[in-house]
Amino acid sequence: MALLQIDKLKQDDFEEVNCFRCGVKGNLMYRRGPFGVVKCPKCGQMFISPRLHEKKREEIYENSNYFEDIYGFSKKVNLALVLKKIWDYGRLSLIRALLQNQIKGKKILEIGCAYGIFLKTARKMGFEVTGIEISAKALEKAKQNFDITAHLGTIEKVQLPENYYDVVCFWDVIEHVENPALFLQSVYRTTKNNGIIAFSCPYIDSIPSQILKSRWWTLYPEQHLWQFTPYTLKMAFSDAHLQLLKIIRAPISPTNLFRLDSLVGIARKIA
Repeated sequence: MALLQIDKLKQDDFEEVNCFRCGVKGNLMYRRGPFGVVKCPKCGQMFISPRLHEKKREEIYENSNYFEDIYGFSKKVNLALVLKKIWDYGRLSLIRALLQNQIKGKKILEIGCAYGIFLKTARKMGFEVTGIEISAKALEKAKQNFDITAHLGTIEKVQLPENYYDVVCFWDVIEHVENPALFLQSVYRTTKNNGIIAFSCPYIDSIPSQILKSRWWTLYPEQHLWQFTPYTLKMAFSDAHLQLLKIIRAPISPTNLFRLDSLVGIARKIA
């Protein structure tokens, strides 16, 4: 997904960063163009440094082709949208089972709601839905197409009620955020005690990543700032008083169908 011309970026477009958990510089593992894939010598968290500055990354998400490419709207045979609908239904079915099918009046928040497709399905199941999205263009479509209640911005900055949502979801989002520690603290703050957190993200100790390294198709260093493993996810969630209960990596699960290098996780807020 080439939404930036890497060869036209300037040195000022990049920044060096430290591990969000330990505050230390990472050791270089390998490079992909101007980006370094580094590993924290203390906790093992992998991340991108140097990485693009926040304003330059925002240009990616406001690009009119970004979500069109993700959802496959530009293609005649839209397999991407078919898969998304399978994932959405599978993930919502998992959440519904965790709630013991008691979903009437349950409030669900999706961080990074994009066009609102997941929330539309959740609302049909009976959830009361709310979204957050950093892309103004995507948010406009969510509101126009599905009349979704959604906020522009990040969960760290948007004013949301505390201890309010029964379920908080973020699908392929945590790898993009500025600081996962602050992000997860905000998730904790908005989730009800014993509430459910459901998410997905790529994982860098997957077989494709270990074999391909800098050629890994899901690396996307211009966007994916933090490269997680199940172990580093567990530590990050624990730091935020969120208990990671389950990780699904099987590419035959409807929650994760055909995804060889991504996982789905379930956590709960520890009161």
